[in-house]
Amino acid sequence: MEEKMCTEIRRSFLKYIVLKIIKDKPTHGYDIIKRVELLSNGRWTPSAGSIYPILEGLESKGFIQSEGIERRKVYTITPKGVAGLDRMTQEKLELLNEMSRIINSVTEDNDNSDTDGTGDNIQSVVQQSEETHDCGPRTLKTDEDRR
Repeated sequence: MEEKMCTEIRRSFLKYIVLKIIKDKPTHGYDIIKRVELLSNGRWTPSAGSIYPILEGLESKGFIQSEGIERRKVYTITPKGVAGLDRMTQEKLELLNEMSRIINSVTEDNDNSDTDGTGDNIQSVVQQSEETHDCGPRTLKTDEDRR
């Protein structure tokens, strides 16, 4: 149950992370996988079966475009993708702040609660959640990978 929760939390942020990586630098799928692995200090390596469907979906919605360069598809963000990323950034921040407030309100130590709603305690909430739910190093596998 806890492993599934960790997987679902990571998966819910993956489209956002992929789009952000592409905004920072046009890149291809394998580099995105390696970048996520690097950013997570090796704790998360999304599979190709989770990255490439996201890339296809983002491209079909016009958020990114691809160009074949040296036998690889290199993805670049579009203006529509930048607007979508800005919207997703705001939504993710609001969600993190909300979850931080909820987690702080139900933990035993309410002295460190984020009562002003700024989300300053998010890092400790994430770390506590990872420790509680053992969201340690693993490769995220999607339903497509399991088939």
